[in-house]
Amino acid sequence: MKVIFKTAIMTKWSPHIVLILCAAVAFQMSCEEEKPPPVAPVYPAAKPLVLIDSILKQEIPPRKLSSAMIQVKPDSNLAVLFDGDMMRALDFQVKYLSRKDLKRYPVSGIHNDELQHTLQILEAIAAEPPNAIQKYFDFYQINTSLKKDKVRITGYYTPTIEASKFQTPEFQVPMLKWPKEEGDIKVPSPAAIESGALSGKGLELAWIKSKKELRNAQLQGSCMVQFTDGESMFLGFGGSVKGAGGTYVFFKKIGKDVLGSGSFPLTPGYSAAIDPRFIPLGAALLAELPVCDKKGNLNCYDYRVIFAQDRGGAIKTTKRMDLYCGIGKEGLEAAKKVNNYGRLWLILPKKITATTKQQ
Repeated sequence: MKVIFKTAIMTKWSPHIVLILCAAVAFQMSCEEEKPPPVAPVYPAAKPLVLIDSILKQEIPPRKLSSAMIQVKPDSNLAVLFDGDMMRALDFQVKYLSRKDLKRYPVSGIHNDELQHTLQILEAIAAEPPNAIQKYFDFYQINTSLKKDKVRITGYYTPTIEASKFQTPEFQVPMLKWPKEEGDIKVPSPAAIESGALSGKGLELAWIKSKKELRNAQLQGSCMVQFTDGESMFLGFGGSVKGAGGTYVFFKKIGKDVLGSGSFPLTPGYSAAIDPRFIPLGAALLAELPVCDKKGNLNCYDYRVIFAQDRGGAIKTTKRMDLYCGIGKEGLEAAKKVNNYGRLWLILPKKITATTKQQ
């Protein structure tokens, strides 16, 4: 504005021209000031999700599932919401199932192509009403032989542990990697390992303060170690040995994310640890998740599509499933709220007919 007045004086413009120019500049400045800030894209914004016939018409082979799966009709009032975290977990699942090294039939009667087909449909119906899941899938309740085939659903998390890269008077307990990684080293019994049989073999990934912290990390299957120099590192399941003294769990470096058994990042609230002898890694599951208070009292159930992305050392049958809840104290508090019984269904594509489409 000052430039306009200065120019007007130097060039002797008429007052009318000056007023017109000033008004134009003021209008332009007000438009720029009132321009709304850019809106951040909402996931998933990359492409529209459309359920096209080519997805629905994929051939569905005859199914001969094991006795661990019982085909049932879903609850009539079933409604499932899709959110960004679920879609993130689904994306990791898609990438896992596209690997060429996977078995065609990860468990009896379930083909890898069906698992991929399930994810394609889930992606496509993300924008449909919450009850759309009933229209496009067959439901197979997990048979547990417990009352009403309930599954014990518990939460697990990734603990954070203060650590040192070297043994010190304060940090005396080693976190060991699998001995075979360092050559032809014989793996002794758990009791022998506890007594120091692997000391001096160069297997120490970190040193921590207590065996209690070690036991918790071994139970959860992963941890984040925070070194005294400020560096941090994720450690995951690196193998185990059974024998005299019980079971000893080793660790391995897994980079910047918490990885499940499928070697892809876990998503809090949507990644589940299962027994892969009965439920295949890569499966999509509908879960009736118990929502409990801090004292373990059941408040309600939350229906959610979750994904089999990890396996648990303590999960040996269909009677139990672990839900991943996050990292550190926040993950621990979330895990405490998941410890009760609920139902679990494997979902697979339904053969769509003209009648089904009109429903």
